Amino acid sequence: MSDEKNKENKSKADEVHVSDGLGELLEVAEQLTKEEIEKAAEDAKQAVEDAKKQKHH
Repeated sequence: MSDEKNKENKSKADEVHVSDGLGELLEVAEQLTKEEIEKAAEDAKQAVEDAKKQKHH
């Protein structure tokens, strides 16, 4: 029986560890999101401008 209990405790500890990791990842992602969105928007604008220029030629 003790083996079964140890496995259960280990998997619970793993779950907590994973959710902590996810929490940290989300925090980092939230910090980066604004800058990344702005950069992506700039890249998209640039791509549209480039496409317009190529169509006119």
